[in-house]
Amino acid sequence: MYEWDDNIDNAPDYNEKPRFTSNRNNARRYPNRSQGMNKRSDDNRRRERENYNNKNNGRDGAIGRHFDFKESLDLRTECIGRIIGRGGSNIQALRTEFDVQIDLDQSQGIATVLGNDSVNVNGAVERIKQQMSECNDGQRQYNGGTRTRNQFHNDRSNQGHHQRRSEVLDDHVNGANVETTRNGNNFYEENNQEIFSKDGVIDWSALNARADIERAERWAKCPPLTKNFYKEDPEVTNMGEDEVARIRLENNNITVGRVFVQENDQPSNIPNPIWKFEHCFAPYPDLLDEVAKQGFQTPSPIQSQAWPILLKGEDMIGIAQTGTGKTLAFLLPALIHIEYQSIPRSQRGGPNVLILAPTRELALQIEKEVNKYSFRGIKAVCIYGGGNRNDQIQNVGRGVEVIICTPGRLNDLVQANVIDVTTVTYLVLDEADRMLDMGFEPQIRKVLLDIRPDRQTVMTSATWPPGVRRLAQSYMSNPIQVCVGSLDLAATHSVRQVVEVVEEDDKFYMIKSFIKNMQPDDKLIVFCGKKVRADDLSSDLTLDGFLCQAIHGSRDQADREQAIADITSGDVRILIATDVASRGLDIDDITHVINFDFPRNIEEYVHRVGRTGRAGRTGTSISYLTRSDWAMAPELIKIMEEADQQVPDELIDMAERYNKMKERRSDEMSKFNGMKGRRGGGGNRSYGNRNY
Repeated sequence: MYEWDDNIDNAPDYNEKPRFTSNRNNARRYPNRSQGMNKRSDDNRRRERENYNNKNNGRDGAIGRHFDFKESLDLRTECIGRIIGRGGSNIQALRTEFDVQIDLDQSQGIATVLGNDSVNVNGAVERIKQQMSECNDGQRQYNGGTRTRNQFHNDRSNQGHHQRRSEVLDDHVNGANVETTRNGNNFYEENNQEIFSKDGVIDWSALNARADIERAERWAKCPPLTKNFYKEDPEVTNMGEDEVARIRLENNNITVGRVFVQENDQPSNIPNPIWKFEHCFAPYPDLLDEVAKQGFQTPSPIQSQAWPILLKGEDMIGIAQTGTGKTLAFLLPALIHIEYQSIPRSQRGGPNVLILAPTRELALQIEKEVNKYSFRGIKAVCIYGGGNRNDQIQNVGRGVEVIICTPGRLNDLVQANVIDVTTVTYLVLDEADRMLDMGFEPQIRKVLLDIRPDRQTVMTSATWPPGVRRLAQSYMSNPIQVCVGSLDLAATHSVRQVVEVVEEDDKFYMIKSFIKNMQPDDKLIVFCGKKVRADDLSSDLTLDGFLCQAIHGSRDQADREQAIADITSGDVRILIATDVASRGLDIDDITHVINFDFPRNIEEYVHRVGRTGRAGRTGTSISYLTRSDWAMAPELIKIMEEADQQVPDELIDMAERYNKMKERRSDEMSKFNGMKGRRGGGGNRSYGNRNY
């Protein structure tokens, strides 16, 4: 089963046991050999064992070779790797050049050179000594301050946490090209500013001060920026506090305030709401005409408060349910911001407005909304993953003022020097909570580093989770938060919510029965938890004679766009989708939403429900709950009760059982922790003379 390894030149020390290798491994290493050639007789193996252990009569290592000259020398442990070389390249080159055998005992640090020519043996020894000298000089030079990349990496990996953390200091953050060297335990920049103390701890104060200086120098060359374009109407200015409170209450109980309150903030700093389009856009009659063409009667609640704030140049966080007009709330001020800067558009060198969206569908929906308003020839382009990259590059190259994009493709084109975001002065993070849920925070933060800090920033979200709050605190300047309704999570009240507790195997037959009874004017979106489930359900319904479309992240962009076009036009009345369609899918006449698989969190449930009951219409949401979804029952009951929906008894029973399970586990964990504490942390215990 085993045989001796043929690589005799790499044999171990003679006192060691010979190496074995399997026939299977040799067959892989020597594919041209037959199986019979790989096998050796017992006599051959005994003869090879004798040759390995024979150190007399000049038979020193290689089988069948006699060496007349031999010389040994001691090696430094840190130099052995340099002598061997990558993959044994150095030592093999020495063997070939001098026709000698070189054996290394790494445990003892000894190199033995054997050959039939003393000149060759001496030459190989001298070459090894030279390599050791170079290695020693490099080590001394390294200790003195100069390091190779590998030495730097190895050194950093052996240092403490603080020194490793310094390795991730980004030159983009500091705006400087930092070249660090080592002198003892101190690290210095090119300008000899110390950033590490002698104990290896980062001097963050000095580093932050340097970063502030570099940042200020970088953005000092930017052209001037104008952000305040608001000319408050006298009718709005003369409103009393009671009247302002009444208008906000009538508009779905709008609440307004500074998110991160500062000492000099006063309530009067926040503009009053408006209730007519003329209050904001009377100074811009051509834009007012474009708004009138859309047939809107009055501003929506979020628009009535957001337009004065954004036209005044303030940063804003808009929190409102889906379908409440958030897109138009940040879009019209953006158009005015572009047109009325002091520098002509042709001299700005790039786009002024950047709108980030989590999904392709939402990005395309925003582009569609922008194209409805023809204002002063402002051009917009939508870039997203899955689209034709070359076409998008060409569209950007023709000159645009508004870029609507997803974070991944934006970073791609920024790194390719196609898009210069340093010219951006109006930034929108649409559906910021969804972008964080999808893991886009690193890409967002990377882009924000290259956008001028005095920009105007708008963030919209349907919820206010901690991640969105952290992002706002990092990259917004004293923002004003406009919340339509309550900050508590709530589903739209125009949708009837139905929950059915079912078995997993019954869901397909239930949805099939529902589709058979659909009315001619009904449109349905069925949400699935996984892409495979969406494809399977779509195929099964199609085979049963029901015309439907499917949309999820793995489908080609052309297929996704065709699916949305079909459901919008009415050619198809059933859309099977994952959560990529839970936001940004603005189809007014969706009558029903079915949660075939209940979502992983209650926020996505609220967004799915919001796909129906839009634009003043009503709708119905049906959710199939199985035993595995019982953790969502308590939160679902709160959402339904807030919207005055009827909660089924099965759901209440499921929530009670889940809460009891949590209490039981909590009690068990408390008892376990108590026992662990009394034992003093566990470990082996001794009772008398017995160990347990």
